[in-house]
Amino acid sequence: MKLSLDWMNDFVSLKEIGLDAILKKIAISVCEIDGADSYRPELDLIKIVKIESLEKHPSADKLQIAQVSNGSSKSQIVTGASNVKVGDLVPLAVPGAKLGDKEIVESELRGIKSSGMLCSEKELSLSEESSGVWILNGLEGAEIGKSIRVLLHYDDVVFDVDNKSITHRPDLWNHYGFARELASQLRLPIKFNPFESLWNFDLSIPLPKVLENQNAHSYYASVIHGVSILPSQRKIQARLQKCGIRVINNVVDVSNYVMLEMGQPTHFFDKKFLESQGGVSLEVSFAKKNESFSLLDETSPLLEEEILLIRNQGKPVAIAGVMGGKESAVQADSVEIVMESAVFARERVRKSIRLTGIRSDSSVRYEKGLEATTTLPVIRRALNLLKENGCPTIKASEPAGFLHLPHKEVHIHTDIHFINAKLGAELSKGDITDILERLHFTVSWKGDHLEVLVPKFRHNYDVTIPEDLAEEIGRTRGYDTIQVTPLLAQVKTPIRNLSRELERKCKTYFAGSLGYHEVYNYSFQSLKENTVDGDVQASVKIKNEMPEEQSVLRNSLLPSLLKNIRTNQDRFSEIKLFEFGRAYFNLPEPQNEKKILSFAVSLDRKASESDLKLLEEDFLKVRKEIESLLESIKILEYTWEIKQETYFHPGASLSLIVDSKKVGNLGYVHPAVLDSFELKKRVIYGSFAFEPIVEIWNTNRKISRFIAPSQFPEAEIDLSILVSEKENTNTFTDLVQKENIPELADGWVYSQFVGGNVPAGKRSVSYRFRLVNYEKTFTQERIKEISDQLVALAGKNGFVLR
Repeated sequence: MKLSLDWMNDFVSLKEIGLDAILKKIAISVCEIDGADSYRPELDLIKIVKIESLEKHPSADKLQIAQVSNGSSKSQIVTGASNVKVGDLVPLAVPGAKLGDKEIVESELRGIKSSGMLCSEKELSLSEESSGVWILNGLEGAEIGKSIRVLLHYDDVVFDVDNKSITHRPDLWNHYGFARELASQLRLPIKFNPFESLWNFDLSIPLPKVLENQNAHSYYASVIHGVSILPSQRKIQARLQKCGIRVINNVVDVSNYVMLEMGQPTHFFDKKFLESQGGVSLEVSFAKKNESFSLLDETSPLLEEEILLIRNQGKPVAIAGVMGGKESAVQADSVEIVMESAVFARERVRKSIRLTGIRSDSSVRYEKGLEATTTLPVIRRALNLLKENGCPTIKASEPAGFLHLPHKEVHIHTDIHFINAKLGAELSKGDITDILERLHFTVSWKGDHLEVLVPKFRHNYDVTIPEDLAEEIGRTRGYDTIQVTPLLAQVKTPIRNLSRELERKCKTYFAGSLGYHEVYNYSFQSLKENTVDGDVQASVKIKNEMPEEQSVLRNSLLPSLLKNIRTNQDRFSEIKLFEFGRAYFNLPEPQNEKKILSFAVSLDRKASESDLKLLEEDFLKVRKEIESLLESIKILEYTWEIKQETYFHPGASLSLIVDSKKVGNLGYVHPAVLDSFELKKRVIYGSFAFEPIVEIWNTNRKISRFIAPSQFPEAEIDLSILVSEKENTNTFTDLVQKENIPELADGWVYSQFVGGNVPAGKRSVSYRFRLVNYEKTFTQERIKEISDQLVALAGKNGFVLR
């Protein structure tokens, strides 16, 4: 937001303070300023001069030699302008002036000295087109010797306020409100309050009809006669331009001027158009689905039912607080207009902004939450400005409308000890009273108890609790005045958070030991993605509707990880990702939310890969990594069971079972799912329900399972057998465990083979068994004895030795 120092000086004598002092106080006690720059300073060197004589250039037919005077000295200018004559007042760029990239210097043109350049409006960046030198004859304020910057009311400093720093302060989004704040901070009197403007309404003009309802906090309309559509005064044009507002005409400019001056937007309708609809009958109501009408920005968006409109005779003429309609706008021939002054609920305007995508200067102010009692003072001020700005004979009807909660008051109760404790200072009652009364609060004391009445322009959403009062006192006094003291706090042993502790262990192991990368994804996804894993009927739909791709809360982490892999599949040959996240369900608590640990691996195998050996080796490799994770978090007793899932390949889907409960799964993602996510490579996916894992870990971590390492060398036995393609490879290792071989420490599958001389329907599975003896070194005889026992066990259970 841009603010004019010259404009604020209308209300408070700020120019006497000095720019540095003002900026320092703003930075310390009010908000952040991104810049404070002189407006068009280059125009200081463009002076108004009078042409005293003209004669032809002796060496050029199209050039003239002009003798000009600035009142105190004369200059000679060579010009090619054909529209100037003796006696004209014109702008002269003197040597040293800069116009864009061009610097004016003394020069000679065809042997004749020229000390400057006569300028057009285009050359001064005041117009896009120009027919010659700008003739200033008869222009108000045009005097010989005066700079163009002063003539145009551009001699000003413009503050560029960081909008984020005042988003909670709707009272500061205007020149008077900001000047009032500076007056409080700098102990200056207010010399003019636009909210106190007076106007005599004409009782003979029929009142407009305004239908009352709860869709606006306040809404008033007034019929105005005797309007003339003209250009605005130079001063009003300049002030709008300095704030980045486009100048249109004297009526629309007054609407924008009032908004920038007082902080409340207004709107003018063409009364003739409203009458053509059947008469003036204004109402605030909601749009109908896919209703549409032409707006001032030449668009006609399809509207949603939650968008608030202004209707006349039931027909839309404006989006409330956002933008007016094109057809009902003030026209060049308008002589009667209807002025609207209203305050809408900030929540309604915010929703209209989001649904239409239109963010106007009006809506930016409405969305902050305005005070409803300002609507009538704004009308009176706007009428005075219209009278000054080209409409001296206007008459206006009494405003018709409504105001809800006109007597709302906010009282805050606290005490001096609370204020001092919050600020870490020792302030007296007098100090507190002085600061709060300067900020327009009404203060009363009963002993140490403090009661404060908040001013109307601060009481809606801004200052509502005792902590807000402490902030007001602290920022006004200056946070730099508060002494730094050591923080005193009781040192306690933190409560152990087992879930957070295990999460950290798992993350460390995944990232550090297994080489996975952690990802963070949004909890929003499309309804279609919620069908991949889970009951789509249990989806939680987002009320403030997002795009379709983010319309529900996710019920699985699988779609997010698949999209991560899709993004990276052409960049990396091996992708290993994991994510801790939550899934959400439209179910009663606590089933409505679950914490999940999921992981996905792509090992550069095309989706069309048919080499089962490679695919099985990849799968076993990932399963071995996950088993090492389980071992690291003390989950040692578990089984993998074959169980079909719709999103897994039918031939590669396992469930992790602990204490007869399913706590996780692992498998190859189904090819149809890969296709739906445009994935070109095979993906192995798995997930754990985190709450059960925490319970198991919490139980097991209390049990010491330490076994001292053996002093004697270990041994290994490899054994290959034929297993049915559909049979679980764990079947044989489970049989071996039941044999209770004392030296057997571990056993696992380390390779598989299909094809060649392996019979159809069978696969060759190679097992490796690790042997440990804590009493003596292994002998060949003992190793052979164990090996024979394993071979006999395989034969006894129908397995053929390879």
